[in-house]
Amino acid sequence: MRSGCLAVAALCAVSPHASAQFGETVEVERPIPATNPLDATAAGTEVRVRDRVVAQTTEQLVQEAAGTRVVGTGAQGTPFCLRIRGAACDQVAVMLDDVPISSPDSGAFDLSLVPLEAVDGFEVYRGGAPAWLSDGSVGGVLRLRPRSYQQNEFGARGTFGRFANWSANAFGAAATKRVEVFATAGAAGAKNDYPYLDDNGTRFDPTDDVERERRNADFLQGFGFGNLSVETSPHSRLKLVFLGLGRERGEPGPGSSPAIQARVNETRVIGTAAWLHEKRGRTPYRVQVAANYDFGRERFRDELGELGNGGPTVSNDKTHAFFGRVASSVLPVRWFELTTIASARYQIFDPENELSTMQVQASDRVTAAGTIETRFFGRAGRVALELRPSVRLSWTRAAVRQSIVGGAIPPPAPSSEFLPTYRVGAAIAPLDWLAFRGSVSSGYGLPSLLQLFGNRSTVVASPNLVPERSLSVDGAVTARGQKGVWSGYLSGGAFVSWIDDQIRFRRTAQSQIKYENISSGRSRGVEVEVRGAVTEHFVVLGDLTWTDAIDESTGNRLPGQPEWVAFVQPEAHSGELSKIVSDITGFFRALYIGKSYADPANLVELVARTELAAGVGVDLFERRLGLSFRVDDLLDVRGQDLLGYPLPGRRYTGRLSFRHAW
Repeated sequence: MRSGCLAVAALCAVSPHASAQFGETVEVERPIPATNPLDATAAGTEVRVRDRVVAQTTEQLVQEAAGTRVVGTGAQGTPFCLRIRGAACDQVAVMLDDVPISSPDSGAFDLSLVPLEAVDGFEVYRGGAPAWLSDGSVGGVLRLRPRSYQQNEFGARGTFGRFANWSANAFGAAATKRVEVFATAGAAGAKNDYPYLDDNGTRFDPTDDVERERRNADFLQGFGFGNLSVETSPHSRLKLVFLGLGRERGEPGPGSSPAIQARVNETRVIGTAAWLHEKRGRTPYRVQVAANYDFGRERFRDELGELGNGGPTVSNDKTHAFFGRVASSVLPVRWFELTTIASARYQIFDPENELSTMQVQASDRVTAAGTIETRFFGRAGRVALELRPSVRLSWTRAAVRQSIVGGAIPPPAPSSEFLPTYRVGAAIAPLDWLAFRGSVSSGYGLPSLLQLFGNRSTVVASPNLVPERSLSVDGAVTARGQKGVWSGYLSGGAFVSWIDDQIRFRRTAQSQIKYENISSGRSRGVEVEVRGAVTEHFVVLGDLTWTDAIDESTGNRLPGQPEWVAFVQPEAHSGELSKIVSDITGFFRALYIGKSYADPANLVELVARTELAAGVGVDLFERRLGLSFRVDDLLDVRGQDLLGYPLPGRRYTGRLSFRHAW
């Protein structure tokens, strides 16, 4: 899909609710301090979504994790995607709980499709991910946690900001001893008529630059989300999750050659059912059975041929994905855990171009995988130890589902692969507050169905593409401490990864592209994360990442990857001041994104920028009523993540919320 080539996301929180997640360890006597408590050996970051002034959209929260980079094509309502350690968006797997939801056609996921109101939080894994989340990614994994409540509550929220940006949603939650249900629905929109500098396509000639107003960048969307958890027995729980979203938006194109009438209509429906049975005691074990259906539809209209596709285009692309998984985990002895996972995924890509003279052909892919992970853990005196080796064997087959009319052009031959991968992670904690972690992992990235078989219009079929393959090595030291009201967390580490047979496109004609395997890429770097509560009322978050990502065949930097990214965010919380004022919150945020290059030859530079944001919020009447105001890009830096696609610059947002619990 044209707009789906950008996809995002990243950070995660451990669910505090009673219904256990499969990936949680069956028994933990003494957790090893780590970036992610679900796996002490993994390089990951967790972030909880809290009802505070700091984040109002999913993509706003993602940048808090070291080693991540959120890339967008404009303001809210446009595609956003996640890059990790120099890996491209389609090299990062995105999961909803334990279910993969990356698009079958592009291989990426657009984070703007997931409203913040639908998630409790998220986890981002850099490099090798835990076995139960592995989906063949070469860059990392983002795991979204569906929102849930364990109390009776209802409420509503509304926002309004610059460029006619608005949103509204209502939610309700109810909980009994055996049943938990949460549901929310809402709508959002914006005109997005922000100013930008048009260089008229002459990047190195400032004499013809002129400031214009972004046009055809508006959007309108609605969403619905539901999460139902039912205790079916004293040891079993059934969980149903639904997410549906519809969005209609303009496709404005590059700033120097805008498209005035091109439009995109998107629909996404995701439904998941999971049954979890667990039993503690002498031999604890856990069994999970999960199934998922994912439908996507994108209708693209460019009847004037404004976006350079060689003529008018009216497409109606549909995707279907079916996923099933059976997993089990058992602790036969106190120091050993065995996890086995069997999964299967069936994907369909059905493109349609109503105005094309060539018939578009549908394609599909089936992938089956088996995973075994062993976990050894325990203590030698006061030293805590953990070792996690795992191996995964996947088989995949992609093929055209229908032949060309008349048989004049035979369909490409099916693409079939056996793909073994492995991961070994280890951690040691000589002290309660200090831990050392390291891992070695391999991975693969399947070419998308669009890359393999094209769409018979703008993308030429490349059925001989082979999967990308990766090898990652990382290590880190982590420290946690708490004394009175003071608490702190510090993690510093280094990594290096290699990706062979990277898939990139080249232009074969003015209106067509073709994907091909190119030479290897190498990324290395350093990541530092800091989280600290200086006092009861003052918190500081920060991270710093240095990444050296190069194309080993040329020595040039990989496109779109800045060398330096830094983030710092102090927050102040007053606490309860009176019966009326429950809390006053203020924050300041600074994000530095170093220079990068837009092209493989490193001839076109994307300049470095520093974005500042600030906000204040107040909770009233025992947090029943909330008011907040924030300003993003205080200095009106603007800039761009993708060459030719200007970002909105300074913008403000006000929010009013209400909730009532009983």
